[in-house]
Amino acid sequence: MKPVRPLLRPIALAGCLLAVASGPAMAQSGDFRACLDAIRDTAVGQGVPQGTADQALRTVTPDPRVLELDGRQPEFTLTLGRYLANAISAERIAKGQQMLARHRAVLDPIEREYGVQASYLMSFWGLETNYGAIMGDFSVIRSLATLACQTKRAAFFANELVQALKILANNHMSVAQMKGSWAGAMGNTQFMPSTYVNYAVDRDGNGRVDLWTSLPDVFASSANFLSKSGWKRGQPSHDEVVLPPGFDYARVDLSAERPVREWQSLGVRYADGRPLADFGERAAIAQPAGYRGPAFMLWPNYKVIMIWNRSQLYAISVGELARQIAGGPGLMQPPPADDQPLAREAVIDMQGRLQRLGLYGDEIDGLLGPRTRAAIRDFQIRARVVADGYPTADTVARLRAAAP
Repeated sequence: MKPVRPLLRPIALAGCLLAVASGPAMAQSGDFRACLDAIRDTAVGQGVPQGTADQALRTVTPDPRVLELDGRQPEFTLTLGRYLANAISAERIAKGQQMLARHRAVLDPIEREYGVQASYLMSFWGLETNYGAIMGDFSVIRSLATLACQTKRAAFFANELVQALKILANNHMSVAQMKGSWAGAMGNTQFMPSTYVNYAVDRDGNGRVDLWTSLPDVFASSANFLSKSGWKRGQPSHDEVVLPPGFDYARVDLSAERPVREWQSLGVRYADGRPLADFGERAAIAQPAGYRGPAFMLWPNYKVIMIWNRSQLYAISVGELARQIAGGPGLMQPPPADDQPLAREAVIDMQGRLQRLGLYGDEIDGLLGPRTRAAIRDFQIRARVVADGYPTADTVARLRAAAP
């Protein structure tokens, strides 16, 4: 899974920005050491002891494997069905239920204090590292140094490296102990260093935060992150709903939030036919597999999950796994079995055709984002087919015919 992203803006790196702003050029010139020296100076200026910074960075070299992984572009956009099949299995649900029962004595007080349901904490844990089985064995310091000094996202990763040095200084850790993903995410729930610095909690009271082996620290830190991000106590992140015949799919938009009473008046119900619960919140509807797939009512906690990982499919998976760990049902309306992923090149081609038709004016980037879906919806309206903004094979074929 993707690593947890920090909530705070990257700290301005003053002196080191000039040194690292042109990461690729730095890689070509071989001036990796000068970049690290600039980051070390910034870290020392922010309170990291010089001895700690020197010891951590003195022998660091670029990691070619990290550069290889960073340079990979995903060839396909996963469909909802394939994403859920990868994320949620009977084994993962059963393991989550076992862990929930095993750690109840630790989880219950954390749930009461932070308001985050234990089933959601299990879900994040399961999706991020398969309950601690896959936490990554990359050196966090080396990975972040490589990304800070040899990629285009220099400022972001330089800040993360500074935060990692702070962890070494304040948390009595060694460089060898600080292992994680190739992108620098760490521990059971994959915190980036800045998230660790700002939200990690010493729950077991031993004077240090250990997200690798102390589950009290892991659970409390994750709950603290979610709570301070705006988690609504006791509410789900989403619910599966059913839309009435003739529903206007233009209302299926993450930005089109409405009070529950309005959705009720439009005929929206839970997937089992029950009326919607009113939490006193506004909610939006999503259909990530188009009108043939399931529909979801997105509550405020869904947006909190999107802070953790800005992927709609990930956020849906967290809620689905949490519900099933808690003993709830799976989806009543499965995603279409014949749904096929689109290659990035196919999305680029589609954006170009939509642009030629005057329906798309944004960047042609191969990403199936909200503006591309809105343009697809406009084309579907023009073509007089179901306008759900989803690029089915039929829609793509019609688009190719309309804009050869």
